[in-house]
Amino acid sequence: MIKLAARNLARRRTRTSLTTLGVAIAIAFTVALLSISEGFMLSFQSTLRKQGMDIAIVPKEAEAFPYPDVAASVGSFPEQLVSQIKELDNVKEACPIFTIILYGMSSAKPGAIPLVNGVLPDFFREMAPYLRLKEGRLLEASDQYVLVAGSGVAKAAHLKVGSTLNIRGKDFSVVGILRPTGGWDDGTIYAPLKPLQGLYGREGQITYAAVKVKDVAQAEKTAQEISAHWPDVSAQTMETMVRKLTDLLGMARAVHLSVASVALLIGILFILSTMLMSVSERVKEIGTLRAIGAPRTLIFRLIVTESLMTSLTAGVIGCAGGYLLSKGMNYVLSQVAGVTYFAPAVSPRIFGFGMAIALFIGVLSGLYPAWRISKANIVEALRYE
Repeated sequence: MIKLAARNLARRRTRTSLTTLGVAIAIAFTVALLSISEGFMLSFQSTLRKQGMDIAIVPKEAEAFPYPDVAASVGSFPEQLVSQIKELDNVKEACPIFTIILYGMSSAKPGAIPLVNGVLPDFFREMAPYLRLKEGRLLEASDQYVLVAGSGVAKAAHLKVGSTLNIRGKDFSVVGILRPTGGWDDGTIYAPLKPLQGLYGREGQITYAAVKVKDVAQAEKTAQEISAHWPDVSAQTMETMVRKLTDLLGMARAVHLSVASVALLIGILFILSTMLMSVSERVKEIGTLRAIGAPRTLIFRLIVTESLMTSLTAGVIGCAGGYLLSKGMNYVLSQVAGVTYFAPAVSPRIFGFGMAIALFIGVLSGLYPAWRISKANIVEALRYE
């Protein structure tokens, strides 16, 4: 059956090739979208879970966002709250952070828009112990206009230890370059807190605070206590932020799947039209097969097999194409922006989903043509011209 189906498909190579290519493009598009959203989610979750903080405190108006650095574009609150929060029973450490978004960092890479976190030296030890130096040193208490750059920012702006980066008219000297983490830290710059606040006229203001607790099991209770005691801020545990992120990306994935369903419909129409044309051209041939004793079930299985072979071949090509497409999109983004915050994640599960789509397309688009031709009258089929 497979040999006969392959021979029939090979007789119309151009049509078979174009149909396979059309379905492969639809599947490649689906696989690429899913791998990008998967990589984005994994990068976010990895960054959040590696951090030493158990609770993030953001301005009340930023509580809907799943990542605390986003609070930079929303609002701020007084730094003095951090010293008050430190007095709570379950709080072990609290670090103030002032974040700004640095636009136009590099003329060569105009899309590179890193975050600049103003922090105290203790931040690296307490909240980001996973950050490792590639060269240079971390921030010290006596530092003023210096910075430590993530690997992606350093590459985009051609930074190295001893070079400078202009922030709001002030040259900051690079004292350290971090090793790649594969997360959002690669696109982050760390500078001393007080000088950065002064440059932006926001003395005594921070965009969020990172809190480490003594008893992680009581983190949710502590977060609720902070939010209740200081109504202008919102305290969220890491689990809450990961859950919000998962919900947010779940909606994005739903949009991706909606778009992919259009590609799926196109794939079904491609093969359906091809199979209908194929059986209409082979009515006399199939009538001859029936006349020499071929049962209806054999004809039915032959047409479905041809449809499945076309779609499954397209599935293999589409999965490989989707992988290359996601890598290509990531490369283009890195060339435009200079830094990417995620790597596409093409997992066996996504490949399996792509092949399942191919199987579904093959079965669905082969059933009607197979049923139609298998029911044809033998005498009428032999007379067909």
